[in-house]
Amino acid sequence: MTLPPLEDWIDGYTVMQALHISPRTLQTLRTNGTLPFSRIGKKLYYKRSDVQHILQNNYKISKYPKKPTKNNM
Repeated sequence: MTLPPLEDWIDGYTVMQALHISPRTLQTLRTNGTLPFSRIGKKLYYKRSDVQHILQNNYKISKYPKKPTKNNM
């Protein structure tokens, strides 16, 4: 198995900021197998491509478009 270059790995803090999630939600994503990770000591790392994959797989277009208001007309 060939590992991706180091710049393709990000830490948990960066993932939480990018997805706007809490540490507990990140833990849930790991626990249920949604987000694979690598552990070195106590530090966890995630592949950028896995985070992008989660975003892409959960992308939904709203059935109800936002109604125009005076401010955005």
